Amino acid sequence: MNLAINQLMHYALRCGLIEERDYDYCVNQLLYLLRLDTFARVSIDEDVDFFDVMEKIVSFAANQNLIEDTLTERDHFEAKLMDVFVKKPSELDRQFMEKYRIGPKTATDFFFQLSKDTNYIKTRRIQKNRSFTYEGAYGPLQITINLSKPEKDPMEIAKADLSRRTDYPKCALCMENVGFYGTHSIASRSNHRVITVTLNHQKDAWGFQYSPYQYFNEHAIVLTKEHIPMKVDHETFKELVDFINKFPHYTIGSNAGLPIVGGSILSHYHFQGGRHTFPFEAARVLARYQRRRVEVEVLDWPMSTIRVTSDNENRLLDMVDDIFDCWKTYDAPELDILSKTTEQHNTITPIVKLNGAKYQFYIVLRNNRATKARPYGLFHPREQWFHIKKENIGLIEVMGLAILPGRLERELSLIKQCLSGDTDAKNYPELDIHAHWIESLREQAYPQDELDMALDREVGRIFEAVIEDCGVFKRKDKEAFLRFVEKAIY
Repeated sequence: MNLAINQLMHYALRCGLIEERDYDYCVNQLLYLLRLDTFARVSIDEDVDFFDVMEKIVSFAANQNLIEDTLTERDHFEAKLMDVFVKKPSELDRQFMEKYRIGPKTATDFFFQLSKDTNYIKTRRIQKNRSFTYEGAYGPLQITINLSKPEKDPMEIAKADLSRRTDYPKCALCMENVGFYGTHSIASRSNHRVITVTLNHQKDAWGFQYSPYQYFNEHAIVLTKEHIPMKVDHETFKELVDFINKFPHYTIGSNAGLPIVGGSILSHYHFQGGRHTFPFEAARVLARYQRRRVEVEVLDWPMSTIRVTSDNENRLLDMVDDIFDCWKTYDAPELDILSKTTEQHNTITPIVKLNGAKYQFYIVLRNNRATKARPYGLFHPREQWFHIKKENIGLIEVMGLAILPGRLERELSLIKQCLSGDTDAKNYPELDIHAHWIESLREQAYPQDELDMALDREVGRIFEAVIEDCGVFKRKDKEAFLRFVEKAIY
């Protein structure tokens, strides 16, 4: 174990997590966690594989009965070990601001690398994800089967049910998660840090962090320090634009604040963004208008999307406010669009980025009304697609990036075997949800050497149909969509 500790210390020094004068302090923290009382420093000349070294150390802790030998407990303990090397929040805030004075990208590059070096961002697990592109009717869609977030076994789930007896932290986004060891129901957060930021004159009221399981490049989360529910209103638009003013190299967006169309964690007000080019940015333009020195474009996209472009922040926000206000009260019963019944149904998913010197504000129209015939929502994926994607369609899917459940990797492999004649789908209960789909695939009689590509295409086709279902104006409703936009922007 002495060698492994030396190797971990070498890694921390090489990554710049600590300085030489921190060495003895950090060693003693590790010794305490590992219940050891002796250490000898040795020279480490070769490169250190962080994951191999951490596996040795955590396995030692499990073998010594310092922790239970479960994935959850191992994750908790590893995060606590890495917490030894991470600065306190106030110190990290100061370091981030020093980098920010050089440039916003310098600051985020620093924080992103730190989050990877401490394995808060689960880089090795993220590599397991399978991604491909589907060339659809609206342009390329990005498809990811998410294998990075491990599934818990039934014993751990049972323990989670017993352990969740308090409301601390209130949710996974709350500031109280910073440095929290974790439980069977709350993820490891010992090595978690959140940078304090000011948005829309709300001084130090916001936090900036990265997602541990990156769904796209530099997937960041911006959250209110106060635990308040999701909302979308005129202040939201100012906050999003102000974030772009401060971090112009990022795209930022918000989930809608209503159930069904909201996605993500509705109990805590937050945004998501990062450095990624999303498919909807390249969508074809159906119509283009110039009003008040602002460009308004209606996009040919499965979900009803309007792009507002201007080099002037105030003119941009005025136009966005007008479109939002018009949509909140818009009714078209013949299209099943009712803005309000006993509750509000119309809202938007807003997304902002800079294109050169111009702001581009994407307004995606949403409606969460449900009926007895469509209990999941009139503008939610139909049940025939649930075998691929059942969850709410939120911000990330809106932009054309599918995050599909990890179970699909095994299920698609089994389906391939069924189509090859090597196995019977009835032998696998998990394939019951795919029964009709398997039969339709069988009728296509794909050649054996094309099965992998064919299955990817079919998954992409279904995702395209999923987000088409969520569009309030369908492709056939183009004229109604244009009439709404023309009414809203005058």
